[in-house]
Amino acid sequence: MKTYLTSFIVSFLFVVSVTPFLIDFGKKHGFVDQVNRRKIHRGAIPRIGGIGIALGTLFPLFLLYFYNNSVSHVLFGSNSNIFVIIVGGLLISMLGLLDDIKGVGAKWKLAFQLALAIAAWLNGFAITAVSMPWGVVQLGWFGFFFTILWIVGIINAFNLIDGMDGLSSGISFFACITIMTLSIANDYMFVALVSAALAGAVVGFLIFNFNPAKIFMGDAGSMFIGYILAVLSLKNQSKGHTIVSLLIPVIAMGLPILDTTLAFVRRFLRNQSIFVADRQHIHHILLSKGWNQRKVVLVLYGISVVFTALSMLLIFNKDLQAFLIITVFSIVVFVLITKLGYMEMFYSRFRTKKKNRLEVQLEDLILEKVSEKINADDLFDLLPIKGYQIIDEKGQVTLNKGEKEEINFIDISTEAETCVRFFWNNSVPTINTKEATMLSILAKSILKNSEIPEKK
Repeated sequence: MKTYLTSFIVSFLFVVSVTPFLIDFGKKHGFVDQVNRRKIHRGAIPRIGGIGIALGTLFPLFLLYFYNNSVSHVLFGSNSNIFVIIVGGLLISMLGLLDDIKGVGAKWKLAFQLALAIAAWLNGFAITAVSMPWGVVQLGWFGFFFTILWIVGIINAFNLIDGMDGLSSGISFFACITIMTLSIANDYMFVALVSAALAGAVVGFLIFNFNPAKIFMGDAGSMFIGYILAVLSLKNQSKGHTIVSLLIPVIAMGLPILDTTLAFVRRFLRNQSIFVADRQHIHHILLSKGWNQRKVVLVLYGISVVFTALSMLLIFNKDLQAFLIITVFSIVVFVLITKLGYMEMFYSRFRTKKKNRLEVQLEDLILEKVSEKINADDLFDLLPIKGYQIIDEKGQVTLNKGEKEEINFIDISTEAETCVRFFWNNSVPTINTKEATMLSILAKSILKNSEIPEKK
């Protein structure tokens, strides 16, 4: 226990000492987070504080290398531990720092995260089996996919929730406490040590990051925190494959996981890219209710404390008590997403009658405007087509414009069995989703206004 407390204090003091220099350095060189439509802060604030969190977490481990005890023996006696935690942590933080300074594409970041996740899996940081009432179930390759999903998911969960002063720092502290307690219960000393170091680092950073923030952690901090918490929680599973033990870190990190899940589902239902940022995360919704930043952060801290308490109880309870704890967690999550209006958002798509859906209303509006002005000359001049036909449900041609082509044509359905057949100048190109949608609207407008004059 003395080693864990020392690790916390050393990490805390390191970050408290280094962060003022990072604030000055960030301002001097322009590494600041500028205000835009997605930001809620005012003024240019340095965004490179995350590298201090990363170095502060790893600094006690560096000192431990020169101090021989049971914890240092376990940590540095394994190349896998060194590679995944120290090397992997530094790499993900450097990637985040590069993104904070110059910008890195979302797909490149995802590819890098996947590579680190695979490397962690190869080094034994993995979900390999689950203990069920009838015995232990080996997951095989499913374990590989669960592991990759877990690591990448947690990295991005903490990245997404880092949208308000002090939010990610505080929530990660509560997660660290849970993982440290679980690792002590499982007798994983080095996991407890790293958890304590990370806890000290985020508390030290919180002094400068709580509202009004003097510095942001940026991707260098949020991705580092997510990565370290993800791999540490996986290492804890090797001594306990029960469903309950797998749920402990899920509950402990319930808020960022919930926020990320809601963001993914929200964007999926709206046919938006999952990489497109928005201002509808949990903290944004609470801000929209008129709360100030401090109140929102403190409320979310309170929710995290509840989740932490439930995960702690789950560590020391089994069977019926564990089931009751999981039930309470599920109820809290359901109430939360209901009160925030997410249930209404999700169900509205399915409760709305087809004729009242936005897609139908938009299509009607576009058809009304397009069909008034469209003519065959425009079609043949602006598109790579030389003619078209309207074909009814019996396969009979009811309208024929322009020239025919025996091979290079494409049929676009309009309504019932009716379709518009476009004859291409050359071979029919590959058509993506957006192009297919626009061709469908064009075909419907042609059908609606069948009195288009023939090409001269």
